[in-house]
Amino acid sequence: MKPVIPLAVAAVAVLAAGPVTSQSQKVIPPKTVYWMSASTQSGFGFSQGAAPSAGDMMRMAMGGGAGGPLKTLALDLGSKLPPSPAPGAATHAVPASMNMGAGLPLRAPRRGTPASPGDDFERPKGKLLLFWGCGESARPGQPLVFDFAKMAAGQMPPNLFAGERVRIARPPGASTWPTYVYWPNGEQPDGSRPVPQNASLPGEHKVSGNFAPEMAFSLQQDWMQGVSLKQQKAASGAVTLQWNPVPGATGHFAQMVSGKEEGGSPTIIFWTSSEVQTFYSGLSDFVSPSEAARLVNSKQLMPPAQGSCAIPKEAVAAAESGILLLTSHGPEQTIVHPPRPKDPRQDWVQEWSVKARFASRTGGILGMDELPGMAGATASGKPRCKPDAATEGAKSAGGAIGGGLGRAVGGALGGFMGGKKKKAEPEDCEP
Repeated sequence: MKPVIPLAVAAVAVLAAGPVTSQSQKVIPPKTVYWMSASTQSGFGFSQGAAPSAGDMMRMAMGGGAGGPLKTLALDLGSKLPPSPAPGAATHAVPASMNMGAGLPLRAPRRGTPASPGDDFERPKGKLLLFWGCGESARPGQPLVFDFAKMAAGQMPPNLFAGERVRIARPPGASTWPTYVYWPNGEQPDGSRPVPQNASLPGEHKVSGNFAPEMAFSLQQDWMQGVSLKQQKAASGAVTLQWNPVPGATGHFAQMVSGKEEGGSPTIIFWTSSEVQTFYSGLSDFVSPSEAARLVNSKQLMPPAQGSCAIPKEAVAAAESGILLLTSHGPEQTIVHPPRPKDPRQDWVQEWSVKARFASRTGGILGMDELPGMAGATASGKPRCKPDAATEGAKSAGGAIGGGLGRAVGGALGGFMGGKKKKAEPEDCEP
């Protein structure tokens, strides 16, 4: 007789495992989504999300001010539900630790007159020199040279974005959601209130409006720690960037951009810390932790533990001066209501979701640890009419980054590079 014990054990194991099923839980996405983009900005730079004011820019240039780095917050609420009455409006009730009053008003964007093409914009010209990778010397074959006029005419180089595969999640916007409100929105007095340096996000939050369901949630993550950037020039001409470790960082990305005139034609010099060819891919934007881990693995982002990177001497020599930007990507917190049902046979019908994302950024002028122009400021906060040598150095770094160049490279540097012709403005300075 054959032994029956092994067969019996196998049968028990099958019964314990339960019936075999290929059914997967059906997920119904929410009709209302809310994104909170919290950025810490030290040094000089441009945050993704809430645009800094003129006062913020001054604080950035002074390292954030006596109270520490600058904190910015952008709130974006999108819904498929119509407002009643129109337009859409909402209020974000914040915890007392925010030190921003009882709540922040989210408002719908005002409909403006679209800009018309014509004499306001110059035809782009010049060229782009592209470098990438950390190291004292540039990689063989660098720089790649791209002609702006050809790019503006639609002749995009086939290898401009050769190494870039970056998944950037975009917050809700007026073009993607039927009902959309945001903050800061310029509405007085609370629609443009700056975030105080002692603000803290953890605690109980509640968002309510005339179109979206009430959203009550708790945040555990606070603004990230500030990151500081130091530079050291080697005898070869390369410049080593060094920064402090930031708790919670998931990866780092550094870039340098410079503009100069050569024979009446502007030249843009662009360098990034990626080990693969990278022009502009949103790597300085908010990047999710899972995407950051993938990009670290592909060497497009520097790993969290890395604290230095050298700009090759060839890029430094070509740039002469330039703007430096460093982004330390951070964590995310996602809340979905209602929570996922434990029974996989039950559909997960999501009503709303909240995503809070974080980053820490800094920047400066290539070759200058201290930001120029501060000595030229007066007690009134207005610059002096005659800038000093340091200020002139800063102007030379970005002076050519204007005209139509920003649009020539597909908006790569956004409003920073601009696109409109400069108009004569009255002086607002002290002699």
